[in-house]
Amino acid sequence: MKTIRTVLIGAGYRGMRLYQLMRFIPEFEIVAAFDPSSHPVLDNSVRFYTGSQDTYLAMLKDNQPQLVVIASPWQYHIEQTLHCLQQGCHVALEVKGGFHLGEYEEVIRLSKEKGLKIFPLENTVFMQENMALLQMVQQGILGDIVAMRGGYRHDLRDMLIDKQGNLGNPDKPEGLWRSIFYLTENGDLYPTHGIAPLCLAAGINRNDYLEELTSFASRACGLNRYQKEKGGNGRLPISMGDIIITQLRSEKGILITLTHDTTLPRPRSLDFEIQGTKGIWRGEFRKIYLEGISRYEEWEDDANYIRQFNHPLWKKWGVTALKHDAHHQGMDYIMLRALANDLTGGEAYPILAEDLALWTSISPYSKLSIKEKRTICMTKPE
Repeated sequence: MKTIRTVLIGAGYRGMRLYQLMRFIPEFEIVAAFDPSSHPVLDNSVRFYTGSQDTYLAMLKDNQPQLVVIASPWQYHIEQTLHCLQQGCHVALEVKGGFHLGEYEEVIRLSKEKGLKIFPLENTVFMQENMALLQMVQQGILGDIVAMRGGYRHDLRDMLIDKQGNLGNPDKPEGLWRSIFYLTENGDLYPTHGIAPLCLAAGINRNDYLEELTSFASRACGLNRYQKEKGGNGRLPISMGDIIITQLRSEKGILITLTHDTTLPRPRSLDFEIQGTKGIWRGEFRKIYLEGISRYEEWEDDANYIRQFNHPLWKKWGVTALKHDAHHQGMDYIMLRALANDLTGGEAYPILAEDLALWTSISPYSKLSIKEKRTICMTKPE
């Protein structure tokens, strides 16, 4: 296809970010959008649907899209994806943590049966430095990979608690539904941002597989203290530990450490680090050390290496990406460009539904590990 007839399910904060970026990519012909509650500003050519949660079904029938972008609250993802596949649509699916093991099995089965594609919208895969590091790893610059680290370390208290100290911030609608998980869950709620680029670098789901997982949860103090500071009673029944640490080991013996950290004060970080037999990269501080190249035991800036191993997508679209997507350092724009390339006959999108199924499974595995205080043996894909 030369143009991609596209509709959007979910026109909240994330959906509108994607919509605004797709407007700058001519391959996307956006014809309709659905949201049951928000009233976004859309182009006159985009038909807007609202009403009950299943109104999107009418949108699919009326507009016969080739691609559906799903950016709705997490609990609707699977049902909506299955409906879109049944209507013959490819699906670009926003990421989330997993609710239960095996939840993507029917999505994967049906997409294969229908010959349709699932595009997980994990933007950290498309960060400029992550794409460059992937090429460095594949070319052996860091040697054999031994250990890696990543995480979702983002202070979300202002989204989860409003100005009066109540749970859920109506000024940030995502917080109204997302905050409830902190009362019911205790595990890595959102593992995909940290784990996705690491899995690609390590060849996980390609030539290596995750084998064991152990998670630990800290005490829960952050939200109650923040609530009290805002005038609430500071007695929310928080179940989610402020810090969740998950240690994974692959069949080949690569260690991966994930951190979920969203309810304490800190600057935002994805905490990336990749360590191999020839050197180490510390993504958070944009430093690298390569044995025999860097000065002995001294970090150097990674900028020259990122330029040298810059990915073709960034070489072609980097300036435009940073112009339109400064908020996410260009990675959302590059992600959407990669999706458009795939559907218009270019290079294949680098991640699959099977990857998303693995990454999200870390949530239920981590909850089980914390609850039962044990190491979990992860199921290898068939």
